[in-house]
Amino acid sequence: MIKYLPRTLFLLALFCTISSPLQATHNRAGEIIVRRVFDDCSLPGPEGLTIEATIITYTKASSIPADRDTLVICWGDGFCESVARSNGAGNPPQGELLENDTKRNFYIATHTFPSRGTYKITMTDPNRNGGILNVNFPNSDQIRFHLETTYTFLNPQFQGCNNSPVLLQPPVDIGCVGKVFTHNPNAFDEDNDSLTYEFITPLQDIGTPVTNYEPVTMIGPGIGNQIAINPQTGEITWDAPQRRGEYNIAILIREFRNGQEIGSIVRDMQILIEECENLPPEIEVPFDEICVVAGDVLEFDVIATAPLSESDQLVRLTALGGPFEVAASPATFTPDTDAFEEDPVVKTFRWETPCEAISAQYYQVVFKATDNFFGDTTGLATLKTVRIKVVGPPPEDVQATSEASVVQVSWERPYACEVTENDYFRGFTVWRREGSLDLPIDTCSPGLDGSGYTKLFNAPIMDEEDGRYVYFDENVERGRTYCYRILAEFALSTPTGSTTYNAVESLPSEEVCVQLNRDIPLITHVNVLSTDGANGEIEVCWSKPLAEDLDTLQNPGPYVYEVFRATGLSPAPTDFISTGAIFTSPTFAGANDTCFTDVGLNTAGSAYSYRVAFYVNNEVEPLGETNPASSVFLSIAPTDNANALSWSENVPWNNSEYTVFRQNEAGTFDSLTTVTAQMYRDTGLVNGEEYCYYIRSSGSYGVVGLPSPLLNNSQEACGVPVDNVAPCPPELAVENDCGENISCEDENSLLNTLTWTNPMDICPETDDVVGYRVYYAPFEGEPFQQIAEIADARLNNLEDKPAFGIAGCYAVTAIDTFLNESAFSNIVCVDNCPSYILPNAFTPNGDGQNDIFRPMSSCFIERVEFTVFNRWGQTVFNTTDPQLNWDGKNLTGSNLAEGTYFYKCRYFERRVDGIIPGPEILSGYIELIKGER
Repeated sequence: MIKYLPRTLFLLALFCTISSPLQATHNRAGEIIVRRVFDDCSLPGPEGLTIEATIITYTKASSIPADRDTLVICWGDGFCESVARSNGAGNPPQGELLENDTKRNFYIATHTFPSRGTYKITMTDPNRNGGILNVNFPNSDQIRFHLETTYTFLNPQFQGCNNSPVLLQPPVDIGCVGKVFTHNPNAFDEDNDSLTYEFITPLQDIGTPVTNYEPVTMIGPGIGNQIAINPQTGEITWDAPQRRGEYNIAILIREFRNGQEIGSIVRDMQILIEECENLPPEIEVPFDEICVVAGDVLEFDVIATAPLSESDQLVRLTALGGPFEVAASPATFTPDTDAFEEDPVVKTFRWETPCEAISAQYYQVVFKATDNFFGDTTGLATLKTVRIKVVGPPPEDVQATSEASVVQVSWERPYACEVTENDYFRGFTVWRREGSLDLPIDTCSPGLDGSGYTKLFNAPIMDEEDGRYVYFDENVERGRTYCYRILAEFALSTPTGSTTYNAVESLPSEEVCVQLNRDIPLITHVNVLSTDGANGEIEVCWSKPLAEDLDTLQNPGPYVYEVFRATGLSPAPTDFISTGAIFTSPTFAGANDTCFTDVGLNTAGSAYSYRVAFYVNNEVEPLGETNPASSVFLSIAPTDNANALSWSENVPWNNSEYTVFRQNEAGTFDSLTTVTAQMYRDTGLVNGEEYCYYIRSSGSYGVVGLPSPLLNNSQEACGVPVDNVAPCPPELAVENDCGENISCEDENSLLNTLTWTNPMDICPETDDVVGYRVYYAPFEGEPFQQIAEIADARLNNLEDKPAFGIAGCYAVTAIDTFLNESAFSNIVCVDNCPSYILPNAFTPNGDGQNDIFRPMSSCFIERVEFTVFNRWGQTVFNTTDPQLNWDGKNLTGSNLAEGTYFYKCRYFERRVDGIIPGPEILSGYIELIKGER
C-alpha cells in the first residue's frame, strides 16, 4: 500500500509499471466526485478541511488481468495514497457488472487538507482499454487513463459549503453507424450552483492531453459527422458516427457560484458504435421544458415504443435525474421496474414539488428507452431530457393604505413556502413603481429585475402586524400614485447563518396601487416661453390642493402660494430662493390653479427648477411644499451630417413622450417626430449649416382631476453638423508560412503578411479614407502598440517580423481627412509553430562528430526542464537550456559509462498566449555510445 506517497515518486513508480511487459487493456470511462464529510464546513480544525472523494471507473469487465482492486488518488496537496475498491460482491469487493462488457467500480477515500484553497484531485491509471479508434489507435491500451476534479474550500462565513456535482448518467453508451447519437451526463448539484459543459481532449496526466488523439468526427468518411455539446444542458448530439468501433471523448463540467468558478470535473466517456440496421426506441413526453410552482404536483406519462418496423423487440424504460436526488419529497417513476417489456411501455413521472426545490437552475430528468437488439441485457437506447424549473409561489392578498406621508403595504400570512428545511426561505422584498403596470407574469422568469419596478431594500424582511406581513414605506411624496409588488426570497446560508448564497426570488405578487393625499399644490408646468442668455422666460403653473384632503376647517385661510427657484435640474433644497412671486386668497375657493411667468433668466445656458410653498392661517412656516419640478433642457452634439439631440428633466409627473421641433427656413418650427426616449438623431443634414430645435414633453400625474397631458417646452438650442465621425474599421487577415513544411530553424526568415480591406469598399457609411495605422501586441491580452502608419489608402498590406518569433496579435485602423481614427479592425492573433524533437543516441567520444546531445529541431522553445536518469533512477544530468548541450558527463563533470539512459523533458513554448508548457512531456531512452575515436 502506498500511503502519503509524494507525487514525484508515484510518477516514477507509474513509469516503471508502464515499462513492464504487461500492457493490459482496461479503462473505458470515469470521473471523480467530491463531497464534504461534515455538514458544517465551518468547523474548526480538521473537520472543516475534510472531504470524501469517490473515484468512479467504468472498466472492461473481461480484462481480468488488469482489474484494479486498488487505485492511487493524489489530493493536490503533495500527498497520494492507495484506495481499495468498495462496491460489488466478494471480499474484497469485485465491482458492479453492467451491460456492454462493462464494470463500474467505486474507490472511496477521505482526506484532511492542510488549509483552505483550491486543489486538483487526480487519479492516473496505466492503461485505457485497447482498440479505441480515436486514441493512439491501434495502441490505445498503452495510453494512461487520467481523471481529475478541481475542488475549492470556500470561505464558510461568506461563501458557504461546497460539494461537487454528481453525474447521474453512466458514461458508457451505444449507438449505430449513420444514426444520430445523443447523450447527457445528467449532472446534479445539490448546492444549486450553476454548471457549464464543454468538450476537452481526454487526459493522460495533469495538463497533458492523450497522445495521438483525434476528434471523433475525424474517424470515417461521410458528410456531416459533427458532434456538439450544449453548454447549458450538457446534451451531446453526434450527427452521425461513420465507422464502427469504440470512441472516447472528455467533458469538462465547470461549477460556478455567484459568477465565480469554484470547481470542475473531467468526465472521460466512451461511446460504442455498432453496425446495425436496427432503429432505436422512441420516447414520447408531453414537453421538453416546464416551470412549476412549488407545492404543485407535476405528473405526466412517458411512453416508450419500438419503431413500427421492429414490433418483435422489447423495450426497457428508466429515468435518472435531480428530482429523484432531492432530500425533500423526491420524485417517483412508476411502475418501478427495470425489465424489458412489450411496447408500448408507459410509466408515470410524479413529483410533489417541495419548497426546498425552488432554484434558479433547471432540474434535468433523463428518460432512457433501451431495446433488446443486442441480447437480453442491452441494445440501442434513446435518451430524452426534460428540464424542470421549480419557482417560488407569489405572495398573496397584497394591500396598501396611505396615511399622512406613509404607505402601509401588507400581505397574507402565512406564506405558502415559509416553512422550509435549513431556513431556505429568507423573507420578502418590496418593489415599487409610480403608476400602474400591467406586467405579464412568466412562470419561468421569477423576480422583477428589469421590469420597471425598483426594490426598496436589500435585506429580506418578515415584519408582522395584526396577523399579516407588513412594510411601511416612508419615502413617498404627496399626490403621487405608488404601485407595489412583493417577492419572496430563498437562499442557502453559510453555516454561521451570516451570509446567503445562490439566492432565488419567487414569482411576483399581484400589483396594488395607492394614491397619497393631495393636501398641497402640485406643479403642472415648467414651460420655457423664450430662450435668451439673460432675458429668458419660464412659465410655472400649479394646481390647488383637494379640499377633502386639506380639511379647510382645520386649516383656515388666508391661503398663500410662494414660488421658489433654483438653477439646474436637481438642486439641493438649500439652493432654492424665493422669486418674490406671492399669491394670496382669503378663501380656499379663491386659491385656484395659478400660473406665474419668471423673467430675466439664462434659459439658453441652464435648466431651472421650481417649487411652491403653501401657507395657511397666517402661519410663518408653510403647511407643505410641492415636489420640485424642472424645465426640460436640450443639449446637441453635432456630428457628421447629423445632430444628436438629448434632453433631461426632473419632474414629479411621468413624461411619456417627446415631440422634436426644428426651425425651417422661414424661421418657424416644424414637428419632426415624436419619441419616447430622451434622445433623437437628426440625420441627412449639411455639414457647416446651423439647425435649431426645441423639445415638447407630454406627461401626466395619472391622477383624476389634474390636467392631462401636461405639455412643456424646452429652451431652443442650435447645432452645426461637422465631420467628427471616424471611418468604419477595416477587415484584417494575417498569414505566414508557419506549419507549411518550411524549416523554422531560421526564425528570422518567417514573416507575418497583413492584408486588410478599405472600409470604403465594405461600409456604406464611410466615404473618406486617406490612410491606416497598424498595431501589434506580442501576447494575447497585452496592450497594443502602433508599429506602422500608411499614408495611402490604396496600400492595404504590410509584412512584419516581430522581435521574437512570429506570434502576436494585430489590428488595423483607418484614418480620414480630418484625422478621425476608426475603431480597431478585427483582432487577428497568429501563433508560433513550435517544434521540439530529440534524438535517441549520441557519441560523446571526442571525435568531433555527434559529441553533444542536442535537439534535432528546436523552434520557438523558451526553456526546458530536461532530466536524465541512469537505470537506478538517479539523476545524472539536468538543464533548462533548450539546446541541452549535454556532453555525456554527470552532474560532477565525470564521464558517464556507455549505456542506456532514460530522460524526461517538459518543454515550454513561446506562444501568443504566453509561455506555456508543451502539449506532452517527452520521455524515452538515450543510447550513450562511446565507440572508437
